[in-house]
Amino acid sequence: MRRILLIVAMLLLATAPAMATVTVRAIQSQPNNALGQYTTADRDCKALDINYTCSAGEEVRAFALEVTLDNGFYFSDITNYKRGESNSVSPGYGIFPGSFRTALNPTDINWQDPNYRPVASQNDPDGAGTGLGTQKVILEMGSLYVGDGNKPSSAGTLCRLWVDPNRTCTPADCNMTLSVNTLRGGVVDPNGNTITPTIVNGKFRFPKRFPCWSPYKTQYNEWLSIWEPNCWAGPCWSSAWPYQCLGDADGKVETLNKYRCYTSDYTKLMQCWGRKATLLRAGMGADGNTLCADFDHKSETLNKYRCYTSDYTKMMLCWGKKETSLRQFNPPCPRSTD
Repeated sequence: MRRILLIVAMLLLATAPAMATVTVRAIQSQPNNALGQYTTADRDCKALDINYTCSAGEEVRAFALEVTLDNGFYFSDITNYKRGESNSVSPGYGIFPGSFRTALNPTDINWQDPNYRPVASQNDPDGAGTGLGTQKVILEMGSLYVGDGNKPSSAGTLCRLWVDPNRTCTPADCNMTLSVNTLRGGVVDPNGNTITPTIVNGKFRFPKRFPCWSPYKTQYNEWLSIWEPNCWAGPCWSSAWPYQCLGDADGKVETLNKYRCYTSDYTKLMQCWGRKATLLRAGMGADGNTLCADFDHKSETLNKYRCYTSDYTKMMLCWGKKETSLRQFNPPCPRSTD
C-alpha cells in the first residue's frame, strides 16, 4: 500500500524537465495502400491506440495525457489497458490515481473492478466536460513494480480509445489532438522529474459517408475502389437511401403500392449489367448512377463485372415489397452512423 501511495504522490509532482527521448503517439488503423483502403485484417477503424516509445534507455514512471476530438466525434469506450502492478509476465502502466481513490478498497484491492480505469473523473480538477461520451478524455497511468525485471517495457500501448461519429449526418473528418496534462504532472520519470515527450499528432481519418468498421469493412474497400458512389452510403447522405443494398437502385417507391424494388430498379440493373467499374465511371453522376445497381457491393466473374447475377438475385428478393417487409433484413444496408 505504501508503494501505491508513493506512486500516486509522484504523479502530482512537476519538477525540472528531464532530458529524455520519449515519444507518445495516437495511431489509428493504417490503410494498406495509397488509396486509403482498409483490409479485413485491419482492426476496427474506430479504434485509436495511445502508444509510447522510450528509445534511449529512459524510464517513464507515469503518463498524464489529454486526447481531444472535434467535429462532433466522441469517445465511447476505453480498452486494452494494463491493470495493477507491473511484472515480467504482464508489464505496463496499471496504476490510475483518480480511479484508485474512488473505485478500489485499499485494504482489499480488486484490480478487475470495472470502475477502475485510466480515464480521469469529471469531478476532478479540470475534468468537467471530459470523459467517455465526450470529445475529450484525460488519461492518468502510472507504474508500480519491485525489481528491474518487472519494469514496464520500453515501448507499448497504453490503451485503446474507441471513437464514435457525430450524429448530425454532416460529413466531416475528425481531427485528433494529443497533449500532456500539465496539471497532473505530464510525463514523469522515477524521480518525479517531468519529461518533455515528442507528441505525434495527426488527423484521425474517419469515413465521411460509408462506415469502415465491422461488419462493413470489406464493402468499405469496394466503395473506395470504385470512386465512392453516394448511393451506397446510407441515409445520412443527402442522395442516399436505406435499401440500396437490398435491390433499390433508384431510391424511390413505385406504383400505388409503394414497392421499393420494381421496374425502374430493374432498368438501372440492366444499364449496369456485365460492365466493369471503369466503363461505368463516366456515367456516375452525382449519386453513382448505374453503380447504384451494384447491390452486393462486389465484383463478379474474372471480368469483375459490377452488376451481375448476385445483384439480380438480391433485387428479386426485394421485388414487389414495401418497406415494412424489408426492415427485417439484418444487418441493414450500410449507414454512416452505424
